[in-house]
Amino acid sequence: MRIVIQTPFRGPGNLPAIYATPEAQGEIQGYVEFDSSEDIKGRNIDLYFRTKSQARWTRHYGEATVVYRNKDVLQTQKWDFDLPHTQSGLIAAGKSQFEFKVTLDTHTPSSIKGKRGWLSYRLRATLRRSFPKRNIEVVQDVWTFSSSLPAPGPSHLPDEPTEFSGVWEERLPYLLSYPNKSIYLGQVLPLTIKFGPFLKTSGHVGQELAILDAVIKLKQYTRLWHRRDVKTETKEILEIPLNDGWPVGPYGLERTIDIPIPPAPSLSCTTYTRTVRKTHKLKLIMHVHTNTTTAKQARELRIEMDIHLTGPRPPNDLPPEELPPYSLQWEGDDEGDNSD
Repeated sequence: MRIVIQTPFRGPGNLPAIYATPEAQGEIQGYVEFDSSEDIKGRNIDLYFRTKSQARWTRHYGEATVVYRNKDVLQTQKWDFDLPHTQSGLIAAGKSQFEFKVTLDTHTPSSIKGKRGWLSYRLRATLRRSFPKRNIEVVQDVWTFSSSLPAPGPSHLPDEPTEFSGVWEERLPYLLSYPNKSIYLGQVLPLTIKFGPFLKTSGHVGQELAILDAVIKLKQYTRLWHRRDVKTETKEILEIPLNDGWPVGPYGLERTIDIPIPPAPSLSCTTYTRTVRKTHKLKLIMHVHTNTTTAKQARELRIEMDIHLTGPRPPNDLPPEELPPYSLQWEGDDEGDNSD
């Protein structure tokens, strides 16, 4: 007995993959196949589908260890398939196939695979057998990419750029921007960094901004929930040093950096479920001074941007050079650290 998912796409772990987009809800289609060379004892086949968000972690209190587990079942569906019988309780030899289709709920989340938090799509087929015979079960997971990106095409108007602006220490105006509202896994994101000239009230009018060192970081924040405990973790996904290549001048500066956003499963989409929550920030951390001061007088300039990560669209929707890569090596995304 086996479960076959009919899709041309593969996701992490070489799982069959499906895509949900703004134009079309995700659909999982396939069939359950039962094949036996002889009559065997058994009844019928039950097929069960579920989408589940779950978490598991431990806490140590002195010599005691407490394990916290929680899960939310987000969607389910069931089928009963009748097998041909030669007589009551005896399944006839031969091959049988039973088709099924699941239409995923609107705004269904993307799959997550981590060491302490998961969001999974699973089908389980069970051949029911009478005691003392044991039931026969097969399980098939499906990787789901849920994308908020609209379909490309001549009628699609580009989004307004996403911008983060402010004034650092009431002295230096800045503007960071990227082309769209959402960032998708596997994308190369062009981030434009602009600094204006020093404000008149800053005491540095006409001086040039000098950048001693700079780094861009992509951080993922995980929140796991249980009614008796909440666990939070921070993971640094990406770090890009930018110590060289900055333009100089008294009228400000502008530079665009290409940021390679990792694919699943090493990075998860922004996700909000009760049990598992994933959020993300881009950080620009610099040490700056002016051309009239020394490097020892450099000050930290820090800009943090909340970003929304979505799943990619189906590969045939994207230009060939932007196809999101798939990893066949299973990687967790929940290990955390407490760095900046």
